[in-house]
Amino acid sequence: MADGWQTYPVEFSGGLITNLSPVQQGANLPGSARQLRNFEPSVEGGYRRINGYTKYSTTQVSGATDALIRGITYYEDEVYAARNNDSTGNGELYKSSGGAWTRVSTDTYRFGANNNKVRFAKYNFDGTNKLFVVDGTNKPFKYDGSTFEEMTGLPSDFTGCNHVGVYKNTLILANGQTFIFSAFQTDTVDGFSAALGAGSKRFESPITGFAVFRDVLYIFTETSIHSAVESTEEVTRFRFEPISADLGCVEPDTIQEVGGDVMFLGPDGLRMLSGTDRIGDIGLGAVSKTIQNEVTDFVDRNTAFSSLVLRKKSQYRIFGWRSAEAEFNSPGIIGTQFASQGGENIAWAETRGIKAFSTYSEYSSSEEFIFFGNESGYVYRLEQGNTFDGGDIPASFFTPYLTIQDPTIRKTLYTIHTYIDPDGSFNAQVALDYDFGASNVIQPDPISLSNTVDLVDNGLPIGIYGVAEYGSGTVQDEDITGTHVYGDAVRVSLRKQVTGSGFVVSLEYTSLGNTQPFTIDSVAIELAAASRR
Repeated sequence: MADGWQTYPVEFSGGLITNLSPVQQGANLPGSARQLRNFEPSVEGGYRRINGYTKYSTTQVSGATDALIRGITYYEDEVYAARNNDSTGNGELYKSSGGAWTRVSTDTYRFGANNNKVRFAKYNFDGTNKLFVVDGTNKPFKYDGSTFEEMTGLPSDFTGCNHVGVYKNTLILANGQTFIFSAFQTDTVDGFSAALGAGSKRFESPITGFAVFRDVLYIFTETSIHSAVESTEEVTRFRFEPISADLGCVEPDTIQEVGGDVMFLGPDGLRMLSGTDRIGDIGLGAVSKTIQNEVTDFVDRNTAFSSLVLRKKSQYRIFGWRSAEAEFNSPGIIGTQFASQGGENIAWAETRGIKAFSTYSEYSSSEEFIFFGNESGYVYRLEQGNTFDGGDIPASFFTPYLTIQDPTIRKTLYTIHTYIDPDGSFNAQVALDYDFGASNVIQPDPISLSNTVDLVDNGLPIGIYGVAEYGSGTVQDEDITGTHVYGDAVRVSLRKQVTGSGFVVSLEYTSLGNTQPFTIDSVAIELAAASRR
């Protein structure tokens, strides 16, 4: 004899988790995800289908067929991109304000003919905004908005510098294992003279990047992390201290400050610098341990990496690249930080379909500029539009296998109420997967979820596609209940009758087509549990 109906509500939070057993995850973390692809953990709650990207310019950056966009920056309200020339094979620097690309480099000064990353530092020592550029092959370049100049007068030790930054009005460079810094507020050849206060230090393994954090410069190598601070007591101007002697950043272009910490790719996953600084090098765990298998596979399958920060979303994104990977299958990882510090407050997700070799992000004048490039020759602007440059954004969110209090009792499901906050019209579906997809259990067909029909309340249009224009109200039909407030889009509850029974069940939400983003906030399941026998 069956018991009466009951309601089982689940608030979606916690992100992708794959290091727990199915029953343990379903019982203890029902709001987490066993698959979260092209959905992002939202700082406003729930899981939101990600935004798309569009071409920054409809014109390709000039270059050879399949030549990579080797570096990107944003300078003086224009995007700068480095790509290999189709006639000489050497790298050239181009700029665009959204239209056609203009070559900045000259016949005399070019980047090396290879696929080394081109990296930039922006600075202003004399009242003029400038770029300092390294390409991993030649001596550094600098650009002041009109003149592109190779620093040919620098010693041969500067040939092949591959990282550049600015700290305390000082240019800092890396050339393999050697860290180099200029004299104070100086970018000339003479400014790298020891007589003026410049210097260098050699580390035990290749330098993979820098981070300026809490007024301290951190220098990452493949096997260690060091700090550098100004000191009047040191002959070399900087005092260097080891932070970690047995772990470092294994991949360049993965170091980013996010949410009051610095995240980077270590030898066993993504790590936080704040954790290293607090704990030293003893017993430090990677912050990505809840998705350790995904991170390991992500690192193993790719040959180059890049990263960026979405500041408005407190988000770190890392992208993998390899030449043979199809664009639609190119992987990435999202980490959203929900507190000021600490890896335990990060919720994870995956991306598919963003193929990025080089990336750049900057927050300027209340606007976020986020760019990436690959071998297509185009520079793309991320977080724009509802498609991947016109293509669909396939997105999926699978809940854990929900035990609903007791995994040994069979439940019959009757209705699910999915609470969704849409940006506009959307189209999705939900499927029920009973008992881990067992072949001897009836698995119902997917059910459509959409708000692509007009809903009207008292003759006034409800802002289900955009912004509500009049007051507030409620809209209701057989399957959809929504409320709206002046200036907000409708937030809807989609009520669907379902069939089937099992001991555990997973709800599998998938986004279809190229509709606008929407957030899946929570669900309430109406069910009846069988009597224990």
